[in-house]
Amino acid sequence: MQTTANTQTLDQFVAHVFAEEYKQAMMLCTTDVKFVVFRNQSDHQVPIYGAHIGQAAGTLFFKNLAQLFEFGTFEMDDSIENDHYIVRFGELAHTVKRTGDVFNSLWTMIVRFDEVGRICLYRMHEDTAALEAALHISR
Repeated sequence: MQTTANTQTLDQFVAHVFAEEYKQAMMLCTTDVKFVVFRNQSDHQVPIYGAHIGQAAGTLFFKNLAQLFEFGTFEMDDSIENDHYIVRFGELAHTVKRTGDVFNSLWTMIVRFDEVGRICLYRMHEDTAALEAALHISR
């Protein structure tokens, strides 16, 4: 069943990212994978915002996350799955390295898989106001 395989792939992907094993994480993705945080447009104040397309851009994106945050909790509360998508919901608490403030947020992850079970879209939605407050950004 594709849904079970996709769940295993996503779990492996997340484990690789948190272990900073980016090459192994990207091997679970298509070459033109698209990582989107909050919106497609980039933002000079928050470098993780925007669309990051391709494995090299994905690797850079996750390296930037690791430079930005001291990862704390990242817990999944629930998920919805079918043969092509997994949508997960949860909570996180990460410390911003530069400010020392904790970024607390509910999150939603939307992941799409291609026909052979590789990740082709990884989209995160979090509380942007809480993130910008923890980064000490004012708009």
